[in-house]
Amino acid sequence: MDWLITGRVRGTFGLEGFIKIESCSGEYEHFLNLKEIKLQLPSKGTETQHPEIFYQVEECVIRNADALLKLRGIDSPEAAKKLHGADILVPRDMACPLERGEFYINDLCNSDLVYKGNSVGTIADVVEGGGGLLLEVSEAATGRTVYVPFRSQFIGKINIAAKQVELMHRWILE
Repeated sequence: MDWLITGRVRGTFGLEGFIKIESCSGEYEHFLNLKEIKLQLPSKGTETQHPEIFYQVEECVIRNADALLKLRGIDSPEAAKKLHGADILVPRDMACPLERGEFYINDLCNSDLVYKGNSVGTIADVVEGGGGLLLEVSEAATGRTVYVPFRSQFIGKINIAAKQVELMHRWILE
């Protein structure tokens, strides 16, 4: 099953173990239909693995700027606090519906970064940087990892079906 990150645990609410969530898309309606989620906990120290835990969703409450989820087995603020910072993953078919021309950030992973028709690297991940999202690229010629700002000045056409992302300026890889 294909899972997508759709939000992040931002805190706790109440005495019954509700978690506050922030949606990646800003849309919260799709959380109402969730029966199960997967949480990817932040790694600790030098760990490179992110532990993943499945939870049954008991209740969802949408508020003005966030939503609250009640997960089976999380029944206290202390238990909920341990989930802070975790990414919320849902099955692709339960994620926020896409409009024409939209895509999930996850769909960029393993795409070719193309400059003037030639592959110059492969997008390994999309990460948050100080000024916005960055494409983590494994450069084709050297294998080294470089970061390209995910901005219109540097990124052109995106073809999800062909798994290609156009690079506007080659110098950004230097």
